[in-house]
Amino acid sequence: MEIIAFTLSLICVALNAYGHIFTWPLMIASSAAYAWVFQDAKLFGDAWLQGVFILLAIYAWKTWSKSTQPEGTNNSSSSSFKKMPRSWPLIGSLCWSGLFLIIHYLLVNHTSSDVPLIDAFLTAGSLLATYMSAQKWLENWLVWIFVNSLYIALYIYKDLHLTALLYGLLIVLAVLGWLQWSKKIKQSEPTA
Repeated sequence: MEIIAFTLSLICVALNAYGHIFTWPLMIASSAAYAWVFQDAKLFGDAWLQGVFILLAIYAWKTWSKSTQPEGTNNSSSSSFKKMPRSWPLIGSLCWSGLFLIIHYLLVNHTSSDVPLIDAFLTAGSLLATYMSAQKWLENWLVWIFVNSLYIALYIYKDLHLTALLYGLLIVLAVLGWLQWSKKIKQSEPTA
């Protein structure tokens, strides 16, 4: 199951780097596969996160579908990628902290997790990065690079070596995503 989840996740992030809408159905499939893998590894925060990823993928799929209507419709300009709002770093930090506290509480009090601190921290960060990606905010890639770097160490610790390799590859794809989305943002900026 880890091999299937690995393959689907890699394809999903590669498609997202190029802004392809098929990112989201693949995210649903890869998240379902990884929910099983993480539940088996007693990474309960990550397992629950996959369910939330599925819901966020449905939301993003609907959002991106509306924003990729044919030229000449009212929504065609909303298909562009953009930088996050100036207020988001503060709001995002508060959301990350709040999510961390809630998830940590749940992991400590309702699971047998042996890594509740890091599991809660990375789960909260992943939720935020996915929301940012659904909004087509360029900076989602920076959050993914940070979170995925820490996930590599966690997955090595939990003997999920193939998944650790995946997250190394996801960092490379996140850099590609940053470059591709930056280029699209620059191309859509009005020339003076």
